Amino acid sequence: MTTTTYASAWSEPAETLADAADELGAAERKLALAMLADWPDSALRPPNALLAETGAARGDLQRLVRAAGFRDLGELQARVAERLDEQLASPHERFRARLRPAHLPGLTRRMAEREAANVVATLHAAEDDGALDGTARALVTARRRFVLGTGRSRGLAQLMAADMESVFGRVVLLDGSADRTVEALTDAGPKDVALVYSVRRYDRATLRTAEALRRFGVPVVAIVDGHGSPVAPLAGFTLTAATGGPSFADSPTALVALGHALLTAAAARSKGALRRLDRREEANRVLNRFADD
Repeated sequence: MTTTTYASAWSEPAETLADAADELGAAERKLALAMLADWPDSALRPPNALLAETGAARGDLQRLVRAAGFRDLGELQARVAERLDEQLASPHERFRARLRPAHLPGLTRRMAEREAANVVATLHAAEDDGALDGTARALVTARRRFVLGTGRSRGLAQLMAADMESVFGRVVLLDGSADRTVEALTDAGPKDVALVYSVRRYDRATLRTAEALRRFGVPVVAIVDGHGSPVAPLAGFTLTAATGGPSFADSPTALVALGHALLTAAAARSKGALRRLDRREEANRVLNRFADD
């Protein structure tokens, strides 16, 4: 995924805040002290909370963050959040860092803003580097389409496989069943393609199966977060999603959106997708499957 470019050339937001405050007035210094008091949590509070505590004005806050090299408080907080995402590998670490009672005001709004930003950044990056287009073409021409995910990635793989079956035949879900994996590997080869979901914390079963698929000649596409999935080096294409946010769990939203965009692009390139959808609708009607028909 494309790395966000910030106005600041410094790497540590706490240092930039402290340095900027030294060059400004009393109100800005008071704001900086409040933001640094319980770093990084204190820097992630809503601006109204910071202003209420310090008695500063919005202009003071804007001068401080701009002097630190950021466009606004939102950009500074995004930098801090990204650094936290890199450092907090496990859910219990993220819970302790992010879900104290002081974090509850505005939590849902912050989540909404971060989720929207994650999706936009993820889809733009996937389109810009050509990985989404290349993977879509591979799905259309493949003989079989394996979708792999275990552990926390299992749900992502199951959703993708279910949607993929609507427009493509020969879809094989690999979600940890040893028998199913052995059966898949028995017939696997270079004319197939494997979509491999792998997100923190990286399940070894996913890695082992991805390695086995590649050993049998299957081209691998990795759909991963931005924290260094061990599956990524195995892949011909890598689609990376932004998963940061204020929760104890890495966000799945951009991962779901990425899979949805990929399958939409593949279906649009497939001459048989509409025909398969028509046949499925006919089968559903024959079975009287859905109450809303």
